[in-house]
Amino acid sequence: MKPTRTQVSGARRLGRLGGVLAVLSAPLFAGAAQAGDTEFNARYTVRLAILPLTFATGNLKATIPEKGRYTVDFSATGTGFKMSGKSAGVVQANMLWPVSSAMDTSDSEETRKIRLALSRGRVRQETVTPPIPYRPDRIPITQEHRKNVIDPISALFMPVISKNGPAEPSNCDRNLPIFEGTERFDIKMSYLRIEMVKTDKGYAGPAVVCRATYKAISGHRPKSSVQFMEQNRTIEAWLAPVEGTNMLAPWRVSMSTKVGTLILQATEFKTAAAETSGSTAAPTKQADARAVAPAVSETGTPR
Repeated sequence: MKPTRTQVSGARRLGRLGGVLAVLSAPLFAGAAQAGDTEFNARYTVRLAILPLTFATGNLKATIPEKGRYTVDFSATGTGFKMSGKSAGVVQANMLWPVSSAMDTSDSEETRKIRLALSRGRVRQETVTPPIPYRPDRIPITQEHRKNVIDPISALFMPVISKNGPAEPSNCDRNLPIFEGTERFDIKMSYLRIEMVKTDKGYAGPAVVCRATYKAISGHRPKSSVQFMEQNRTIEAWLAPVEGTNMLAPWRVSMSTKVGTLILQATEFKTAAAETSGSTAAPTKQADARAVAPAVSETGTPR
């Protein structure tokens, strides 16, 4: 069964909430995983609750150290569409600071590639291919909208806030300011409940369930599907601990759409200590230089 355009659009919005819009690109860091890093692997299915079938599957892989470089890879395929991507950055003080992010999406009607370079939460450079078509009612993205943001792939991993551990209500108390190249939006989270979950492979235990609300900032058209998303109060993100780290990641994300409830849920959610050896993970000199270089536009003009 081929998903409708509405279903594909809903899957994209769900992907944004989980941070899964991305493309493969060369990371700004050299070398493989270092000893002591945690390697995380997850598999997801995406389905509509009204249908007894899966119309998409996703794979998530990450290397997360206590400090130093991290990498996150994601890919998803379904009938009529594909998503894939990679993000890389540095872990400092339990925070992810992305340096590079690349995103690809494609379906039967369009293909788009997005590449971002960031430094300390600021977008230094972005390329969107092909560019978003001009529409007079589209809310423009300003330079202020490119500051204090995180890319959607890095947003998958959220540090544990509560001193009492991951299964605590206060871990939902956060706002994710996300810039994905074509849009700037916020995901605000609040506590709902605790659920016990069991994965086919990997994690079994408590997950903190958060309500997530979507707030468009710029890059969108006010009378598009954004209106439905902003008014949607059915969005839930179930966050489970990434064992061996101080991070949480989505175990399940669900939301109502105009064609039924869309559900992304983990079938595998497991970690392992990296067995490779080497010096402590750190950005290369090239990455340092690019991270602090003046921001430039697509034409090379300083921002």
